[in-house]
Amino acid sequence: MNESEKRKEARRRKAHERLGSTNFCCVKCGEDNPHCLELHHLAGQKFGDEAVPVCRNCHRKLSDDQKDHPRPISDDPGLLERIGHYLFGLADMLALVAERLKEFGRMLIEEARAIAAKRSRP
Repeated sequence: MNESEKRKEARRRKAHERLGSTNFCCVKCGEDNPHCLELHHLAGQKFGDEAVPVCRNCHRKLSDDQKDHPRPISDDPGLLERIGHYLFGLADMLALVAERLKEFGRMLIEEARAIAAKRSRP
């Protein structure tokens, strides 16, 4: 392994350490380059530590969605408030995943349509 490859591998290891795993990909778009992935706090950092890996672009979208969540009640949120914000964040994440599932569904149906068209030709 030459010096350039060693540096590249060291950067990849550091990115994996930051993410806490070597096997993550963005739940929305499937990006798996660890240099493009970040951990998104579902409820927002003020409300919990639960985080999911997403690419930088999807992270920006999810973080922007959090700006529309209810404002904090106090500097020390209670259990109900933390759970409420977690559910808002989870709903945002599931909306992104649902959008991706619809895209996959459309692609599969188009592929099935193309296969059916080939079969029906004389």
